[in-house]
Amino acid sequence: MTIIKNSRGGLMIDLLVAMGIIALLSTIAIPYIRKYQPNLKLSATARDLTADLRYAQQLTVTEQKVYLVNFDAADDQYQILKIDIATSTIKSVSLDADVSFKEITGLADNKVVFNFYGGVSLPGQIVLANINDKTSTINIKPSGYVELAE
Repeated sequence: MTIIKNSRGGLMIDLLVAMGIIALLSTIAIPYIRKYQPNLKLSATARDLTADLRYAQQLTVTEQKVYLVNFDAADDQYQILKIDIATSTIKSVSLDADVSFKEITGLADNKVVFNFYGGVSLPGQIVLANINDKTSTINIKPSGYVELAE
């Protein structure tokens, strides 16, 4: 191994070159990350909504009480409600600012009501959209099957 004695500042130059490369790569990558971020939020929101629909269905079958998911398309919110002697809110969710309800079809009063066997009173479809106008669709079948189609 040979040690070069007259290379003063060599480590500093190597460090500056490495920092320059990192800065250049960051400058190129950040716009792509920002463009892709709304799509990630849409996917996460669609997965969460699908999981919440399945959760309400599971609670209905398990407890033999009526649960429903109520959608407020104007405020981009939804609630899981338990219908018993008194109606109680189990969970309330506001969608991310970059995601909104684009369309809710087939559901009476924008509600998914599960029966004791896990089926729904009316099948329907929920379409979510992000600020890039990419959509994610959740289909609710008469049997109660909740399908996420991105």
